[in-house]
Amino acid sequence: MGKYALENYEKLKTYKIRPQPLPEAPENKGRGQFHMITLTWRELEPARGEYHLSELHRLIADTSNPILRIEKDIPSWVTEQASECFASFIRKIASSLRGNHNLEGIIISTMEACSHEWEAYIDAFGDQILFADIYDLELIQYLTVHNIDFGLLVKCSEANWISCCEKFAEHHLQELWEKRPVLLQIEDSSCGPHIARQALAWHASMANVPMDFGFSITLRRMTYPKQVSSKGALPIRFWFVNTGSAPCYRDFKVWIRLQEGANRYDIPLQVNSKDWFLGDITYNEIVKLPEMLPGNYKVSLGIFFEDQSPMQLNINCIMKEGYYELGNIVVDMVSREEYFKIWDDYYPEGYYPLEDPQIPE
Repeated sequence: MGKYALENYEKLKTYKIRPQPLPEAPENKGRGQFHMITLTWRELEPARGEYHLSELHRLIADTSNPILRIEKDIPSWVTEQASECFASFIRKIASSLRGNHNLEGIIISTMEACSHEWEAYIDAFGDQILFADIYDLELIQYLTVHNIDFGLLVKCSEANWISCCEKFAEHHLQELWEKRPVLLQIEDSSCGPHIARQALAWHASMANVPMDFGFSITLRRMTYPKQVSSKGALPIRFWFVNTGSAPCYRDFKVWIRLQEGANRYDIPLQVNSKDWFLGDITYNEIVKLPEMLPGNYKVSLGIFFEDQSPMQLNINCIMKEGYYELGNIVVDMVSREEYFKIWDDYYPEGYYPLEDPQIPE
């Protein structure tokens, strides 16, 4: 740090934590490779009202990024009104999976292209992501007209990638990825150059082969004061970057942990995960601290999904209990009421944008 660095002229002495990124994006739920779980109606309901769902639950629990597809193999007991029976069956499957956080979504597969079967999926799988095949024109039209968000399954190869591009344009699906994920089912033995290029244009979040698709959250900088007060304020600034191909479609919470020995305080931040998109993600908050014993505390950061599983960040730091230890902070009993309004007239970096100024050559 040179003698003219901004840090020498700050009225608030701060730490600026800049972790190094990893060589490769870490594994996380909802990114990379998905695995299709394909079961049949005949397997799951061999007799009327007799459901064999243990294998379904086992596969979902043991599979990484599972996507469920139910094939319409009609059981022998169905002699009439097959479509209505299938719709009732779908509702039963959905009720058994309600609250299952491991399932990444379900492909809409029906006996007939009819609204009551589609509605069975829509009504029953309300907390799951529904995927439509890009070639299923009637289903896509129905979902679009009724303003229902859905993900997209793109079955592609080096032979049909132009046709897939045409379907995106024909159905006006170029911006669908902003709300729901795009799955790539690559039908070649490996991902060719055209598909690899188009996957980024389509903002694919997962593929059926190992690919570096989806979100990749990097912490570029975290800024906070060197000293704070018990029951006072902790002004904290984050600069994250999503360097991946798609947003994170799962809800999550961001937590700060302050710990000294046995004294530990886990504090949730007021982050709205829907606001985290691609590129730079800046977030500032003035955190209200609880009553704390004075001391030198370790500062850690953790991001957790709804099922309390941690998000792996793209930073070269050790994770413990879902938290990355990033620095230290002194907690004392000195009053610092100005911290509650510190940003009304003060910006610690002294400038915008987020890049640190470079040393002149």
